[in-house]
Amino acid sequence: MELLALSFLYQGGQLQKSVNTKSGGKLQTVGKQSTKLGRPTEKPDPLIVNEIIDWIAHGNTLRSYCRLKNKPNWRTIYNWLEKDDGDFITRFAHARDMGADAIAEECLEIIDSPPPLCGSEGNTRLDPAAVQMQKNRVEARLKLLAKWNPKKYGEKVGVEAKGDISLTISTGVPQV
Repeated sequence: MELLALSFLYQGGQLQKSVNTKSGGKLQTVGKQSTKLGRPTEKPDPLIVNEIIDWIAHGNTLRSYCRLKNKPNWRTIYNWLEKDDGDFITRFAHARDMGADAIAEECLEIIDSPPPLCGSEGNTRLDPAAVQMQKNRVEARLKLLAKWNPKKYGEKVGVEAKGDISLTISTGVPQV
């Protein structure tokens, strides 16, 4: 097995790249190379953007999309959002709202689905563990929705107070 060492040298306004091998051979790369250091900036593929928007709008998470095979890293997607000069960020925000609605509808589906029965033929009853699991699944989703969008899904905890106090004291003493 041959080990390779990659080295870069900045000479004469060009970045020169060479590869050193363990056997002592040196491979020189020649040609026009970018003088900019760092990762190249690239625009996201419109097909991937549409996939992401659709995925998020269905109530799925961005990280679950990124875990799929041959998909970009979640940091890359957030970098695209930060550098976006088009409509990707507005479409992404709208997809997040639609995804939150999809999660709320999923809560209704979970609650409306009947839990399994347990017990013997003469003594069938609802499985309390399944009921508790359904309740926990819904509560977790509702708490996340309340955190993500408190105006729409949070509990309204508002205390309204007016500072207008009018006080009239009657003493019975005539005023001069």
